[in-house]
Amino acid sequence: MSLQVLLSLDYELFFGRTTGTVERCLIQPTEEAAKVARRHGAYLSLFVDALYIQRLSEEAPRFLRLQRDLDAIRRQLIGLKAEGHDIQLHLHPHWLDSHYDGEQWRLDTRRYKLHDFSASEIATMVGSAKSLLTNLAGDTVFAFRAGGWCLQPFAQIAPALLAHDIWLDSTVFAGGVSDDLERWFDFTSAPVADFWRFNEDPTTVENPGPFLEIPISAMRVSPLLFWKMGLARKILTKAEHQTFGDGSSLAWGRGYYFKRLTQSTISVASVDGLKAGYLGRALRAEKACGKQLFHAMGHPKALSRYSLACLEAFLKKFDVYTGVTFQAYRHLRPAPESFSAAYTA
Repeated sequence: MSLQVLLSLDYELFFGRTTGTVERCLIQPTEEAAKVARRHGAYLSLFVDALYIQRLSEEAPRFLRLQRDLDAIRRQLIGLKAEGHDIQLHLHPHWLDSHYDGEQWRLDTRRYKLHDFSASEIATMVGSAKSLLTNLAGDTVFAFRAGGWCLQPFAQIAPALLAHDIWLDSTVFAGGVSDDLERWFDFTSAPVADFWRFNEDPTTVENPGPFLEIPISAMRVSPLLFWKMGLARKILTKAEHQTFGDGSSLAWGRGYYFKRLTQSTISVASVDGLKAGYLGRALRAEKACGKQLFHAMGHPKALSRYSLACLEAFLKKFDVYTGVTFQAYRHLRPAPESFSAAYTA
């Protein structure tokens, strides 16, 4: 069996003081990534921040600039889907509390994760977001990635996902953990496997289970990488290291940065920025564990000329693989009886 390579991108703006522009954060870098994929028989799976598009659609009638942004996004997503790329569900619910003031988006991130909302509100969000993406991409939306990796406690959001036939999750990366109070997650007990079924805990295998987890590949990184990333913002001024995105990131808690600057940590295998230089090492580590699927993720806004060159070199070097999207796993959809057995509401 040949190695399968899955490339997923979180299609979203920035969430700091400035969101950045649609052209620089989404349209241009996604097209550049698609060009690389086309040359090497790979495909992109885009986890689209559907609640942003929903808010954009609501505000667009009042602002010509936003209507142009909306049209550009729709054209790109429809075009990429027609080429065989994939469109799946990503949710950053703080968009529901944010507004456009005529010049820029004013973000309110106090309710950043799904768990900050009621069960009925979560169900409404998932339903409207899936409907929006289905209207763009067709009836092929069944996978989910939590914004900021804030997936737990999963039981709080599971009924809403199942109610709208979202049965595949791809948020977990084995060993990953964040003790940030606002963006907490703990994947330290997740298995090292290509995929598994689960019920209320995405890090625990449970057969039969109503959900399927296809994790992101993980890699151990030393503090040196994060020192390089910090210095890159100050001294690596060459165009190849400048990200396409022109916004600013939402800051993590101080402890998050201290930990990564002082000890080895687990990160996702990523095509973003300097992390893209570690793709080969991450793949070798995954294969050493017996895995047949290598899943690297990223963000169009965080891509650079350097990271795209690293992705191209990676795909060219490891040329004996099958490029897949989440559509390749539709046959693994859990049986309907496992749904009702787990959630009767």
